[in-house]
Amino acid sequence: MSVGDVLAIVTILINVGKDLYDRIDSIKQADNDLLLLTVHLKVLSNVFKGSENDIILAYSSEFMRMLGILKSIQESYNKCAKVLGVEPAGMTTATQKTAINGKSITKRVVVFARIPSILAEIRYKAEQLQKITSILSISFLSDVRKHHRDSSGKDSLKSTVAENTTLPDNLVDPDLRTGFASIDRMVENLMKECKHLEHQLQETTLFPDTSAVRFYQAQNPEGASFWKDRFQKGQFYASALRYETFYVSWARFVHEVEMSFVLKMMPTGIFGTENIDRVRLHGSQYSIDQSGIRRLSTIRPLWLPALRSALDPLHKGYVKPEDYFKLIHDCSLSDTLKRLVLESAGYGTLIECERASSDLALPAAIESPSGHIGWISAQIVAVPTPAELGIVIARDGIESSSDAISAYFNGTAGDVHVYVRYLQTGQIERKSLSKQVRPVGGISIGAALSIRDELDSGDHAWSCDLRVTEFKACQGGEYIITARNSSTSVEFCTRPLKTSSGIMLHVNDKSLSSAIPKFDYMLLGPSKVFIHPPKVGEKFQIEFDGFWYDSRVTAVDGDEIEFVDWEIIPEKGEINTTRASHSGGANEKDDDNLFFSEEQLAQLGKGTRRLWRPWRRNVDRYDVRPYRCFHIGDTIEAPIMYPDFRFHYHVTNDSQLYLPARIVDVQGDQYVIEFSPAFSVHSWWPGRMPQGEEVDLVPGLDIKMENPFDFIRVTVAMDRVRPFIAGPRPALGVQSAKPSWWSSFQGIHLCELEDLLEKSLWNNDRDDERGGG
Repeated sequence: MSVGDVLAIVTILINVGKDLYDRIDSIKQADNDLLLLTVHLKVLSNVFKGSENDIILAYSSEFMRMLGILKSIQESYNKCAKVLGVEPAGMTTATQKTAINGKSITKRVVVFARIPSILAEIRYKAEQLQKITSILSISFLSDVRKHHRDSSGKDSLKSTVAENTTLPDNLVDPDLRTGFASIDRMVENLMKECKHLEHQLQETTLFPDTSAVRFYQAQNPEGASFWKDRFQKGQFYASALRYETFYVSWARFVHEVEMSFVLKMMPTGIFGTENIDRVRLHGSQYSIDQSGIRRLSTIRPLWLPALRSALDPLHKGYVKPEDYFKLIHDCSLSDTLKRLVLESAGYGTLIECERASSDLALPAAIESPSGHIGWISAQIVAVPTPAELGIVIARDGIESSSDAISAYFNGTAGDVHVYVRYLQTGQIERKSLSKQVRPVGGISIGAALSIRDELDSGDHAWSCDLRVTEFKACQGGEYIITARNSSTSVEFCTRPLKTSSGIMLHVNDKSLSSAIPKFDYMLLGPSKVFIHPPKVGEKFQIEFDGFWYDSRVTAVDGDEIEFVDWEIIPEKGEINTTRASHSGGANEKDDDNLFFSEEQLAQLGKGTRRLWRPWRRNVDRYDVRPYRCFHIGDTIEAPIMYPDFRFHYHVTNDSQLYLPARIVDVQGDQYVIEFSPAFSVHSWWPGRMPQGEEVDLVPGLDIKMENPFDFIRVTVAMDRVRPFIAGPRPALGVQSAKPSWWSSFQGIHLCELEDLLEKSLWNNDRDDERGGG
């Protein structure tokens, strides 16, 4: 192929490139790439033509384009400097400029986010400049060789070349020189500006302090690996906050956690569609799938508040390494998150549930949806799904109708349902957390109680009256209770439900209550004094030296009673002096035989005496009270004999189904109570059968007992009743008389060193200016 043919093809390609450039303006970067092609082809054309024109004049348009690119790079640099808050040639740091301008941290984060795009723009334009330079270098070398051959002896050309190619020694690297002083100076200035920009970026680049994590490497390698991989990769860029040299921002920590973990093996409740006979055989219309999966972003209510309470209780916005490792201890972060989810969902905690018409149907002989009444002990056995928490995920939102989506946003917050297993019957039911759940055993904020103290003699006594100010239901059936009065505060661990069941979940987590003392307790009623006279043989309590002792009435004489220890069964004529030292009140204060007749003084040796109604003697010392402060006329909750879905009867002594009742009489250590006549409408009500009639407790096994009910009246043990509580109560998490968010700020905090460290993380130039001004 001849040189003319090559020139013709190159000319055609140039025209094609120009036409494409005019037609494809909408494609990003296509115009610049086509211009490069055009320049390249022009250079090839000039090389083949062997133009005699001056080099600078021949490529003047290309030089103008290079100047345009340089100006564009300068403008991009100015944008970047403006974002950083510095002058192009100034030495003011980014943090100082931010302080002077009064920009907030949030605004800095926003503007810093623009830097990567600006740097990418500068990098792209520099590549364009380099490509044009490399293209022109081909023609420069060709023309220089030609001029050297044609006019090697001519001084005029030599002097011109020497003048145009002589450069100072301090200019750019010789490998990057073009041979033209003006272009090299422009490149040198550009490189100086880029170095200055790089210096400014280095000042805002953060290098994390890894020494805090090295200590925990041997203790928990897995936890330390997560922290180092996610938060200490070598350096942070300008978008990171300053304190992340030591700590990690809360938002960043949560993002990394959500992106890194998916919780598996989460117990999930599933509704069954089997027939009623098969349901009764299995004992439940629900089942529990132990292989459920939860994405952390869809169940944030179950772990995010608990995680923040542990890692950032004061809401300062960052996470310390020591708090992180203290939380996970010797476990992995995924196991810790799973534990937080199970605890927040109340998994394994004991509660009471209100029976409802939707419960598993009773046998046909007594079947009635309205027959499910009362409150029964249960245990939470599943973790709510996002839908049960009221959280709409993207897939559900797309599949839902517009009306359903509108209801989610416009309506009030929906209820949360939990899956529970009745401890006595084993059936699994779905219950409303706000309408059908409350703490087990009558525990509630403000409830009065006494703690059982074991004495060295082997006996026991009860503490002074305390009020519940805080409690928490723990996994496995334990409750941590804080109770106090005007002078005493006690935190203890207890099991409100003494009986155990083979179907109960026993969670092996002793970390919560291992360091807390364990006590038994009894809830107190409203009757602090006797309104009706006590009866001989009745169980009551007397106070001595700040403790209450169980006692038995042996005689009633007007305003006074004679008593002995409850464990002692008095015989006729027997004299008991073991508790004579416990006598007090008016007896100790009165001189001679004041208020006592000669007969009464003769009987003082038989036990001890107290005033059961001291107000009749103008005495304000109340050291005698009914047992547990319950007496005739008080409204209580009492266990009821009832049949379950298998027609198995649960007797009053071990029943966990409670109904409201009223005390009508006291007999020794038992109350005679009456339920509402309205309960007798239910077919299963035991009072519909004659009192004393034999009842089959378990059909087919010939286990019988006599019916103890006289219509609505029955006798129950004193320890089986409890104060009346109407309706549902909060049961999950820490329940307190004070706002929950106050607890994080209470207590003694030795924070001087911590405050000093935090001040070093922030820009205090403004404070210095105020101090100096």
